[in-house]
Amino acid sequence: MGFNADKFQRAQYEPRIQTVELPALAEYFGEGEAPEFTVRGLSASELQMARDAGARQKNVDAVVKAIASQKDQVDSIRKALGMSSDTPGEVVRRLEMLVLGCVVPKLDHASAAKLAQVCPVEFYDLTNRITELTGQGSSRVKPQPSSPATEA
Repeated sequence: MGFNADKFQRAQYEPRIQTVELPALAEYFGEGEAPEFTVRGLSASELQMARDAGARQKNVDAVVKAIASQKDQVDSIRKALGMSSDTPGEVVRRLEMLVLGCVVPKLDHASAAKLAQVCPVEFYDLTNRITELTGQGSSRVKPQPSSPATEA
């Protein structure tokens, strides 16, 4: 028998999720809280958004330069957006992956950029985990067995 498309369409899936312990960031968690981030795998659309992030950054940078009249304004806008004109494309891609794939805590671009800047090992660890989970695909949600009908 070949591929059963109907059965595949009816199956339920959810992103793979993993908790990553980051002891180096313990001081930024509440007392007694585990220094953990929860990340998930990305969908194909999200993965493409991450891959396209470098090109988008160049476009945003061009707009920033066009609307800002002075270099300090350009730098202020870039900082507010969590971007830098000298950020390598691979890092830009990983920043987008982290923003999209970090479930807890939810990170914005500025926080992700700061994490990359000051904790590069942890940044790469998180984005490597997101990449691994993405590569494994979503997890199939096993249907719950129906309970036997009770007689009234």
